[in-house]
Amino acid sequence: MSLEVKAGLAIVDLYLARGRLRAALNLQGFSRLSDLFNNAPGDFLGATIRMASAVVGHSDVAFERRELVVRLSEVRLVRPIEEHPTVPSAAAWRERLPVRVLLEVDDWQITGDIFLVDRIRWLDFMTAARNRFISVSNASVRFVGVAEPMDCPYLLVNGARVSALYEAP
Repeated sequence: MSLEVKAGLAIVDLYLARGRLRAALNLQGFSRLSDLFNNAPGDFLGATIRMASAVVGHSDVAFERRELVVRLSEVRLVRPIEEHPTVPSAAAWRERLPVRVLLEVDDWQITGDIFLVDRIRWLDFMTAARNRFISVSNASVRFVGVAEPMDCPYLLVNGARVSALYEAP
């Protein structure tokens, strides 16, 4: 997918209950994708998608950008394709404890690493994450009925959509 890439823009796959949308998101001054999703004002997030359309009478295909609005609470997973942060922030770097977890989200099972500042009870973690997107690294996503998992170096999981979380063996 060829989109004009500029600082402050992220190309992502948004996984919803019934499908996936590839969208270009303006990071709105945030330096990280997780900050955008966890601090976006309101219930919706605006983006653009690239749509293909056939030109009548020609064999050519035209591409155009269309505006997209998505309800944040309906987004299950966010997988970055290209991310061009506005300004990297060294202040966001802290020593963290990696923990391998398994998350159940609808028909998906996500195994990956989350990084905790301190050890916390899982009940407290999920209570705090219920209205936030959880950063997961080194993730493997399994879909019901699909043999091969999708491996992702990084993705965001909607904490409000997690039905179960436990430490992976």
